[in-house]
Amino acid sequence: MSQPQQTAREYAYISITGPGTHEVITERLGMKPTEAWNVGDIDERNGRPRKFMAWHLRNGLDDTHPLEQHIAELLLIFHATPEATRALWVEYELTLQCVGYYPYSRGPGAHFNREVIRQAAQYGFSIDCDFYFSEDHGHDG
Repeated sequence: MSQPQQTAREYAYISITGPGTHEVITERLGMKPTEAWNVGDIDERNGRPRKFMAWHLRNGLDDTHPLEQHIAELLLIFHATPEATRALWVEYELTLQCVGYYPYSRGPGAHFNREVIRQAAQYGFSIDCDFYFSEDHGHDG
């Protein structure tokens, strides 16, 4: 039996979805995505064609850094392209995607200070949090 996760793992990324191709997003923002696909591209995990276009950007930090640091780094990256980013939200869904994996004994709380909310709104980002929990068999976190 494998050992359960004992420490929190967190990361965040920007997800842009909508019409057209991911190459358009790359061109308009002037930055390359960490991961991207177009409608019809094959999803390597299940072998099926993708049903939507997606452009994702991670900040380069690993998942041992706190979620707040991931968010701050992403907002800093987009600080360089505010007009181009704001122009996208008319046609596309822009999401600050937050992900966490936690042992049951250390369930997360999510708090976004007003500066994070202000900046996310300034760029047109919605915020989505996906938190997952695993058994920790009574271990302290």
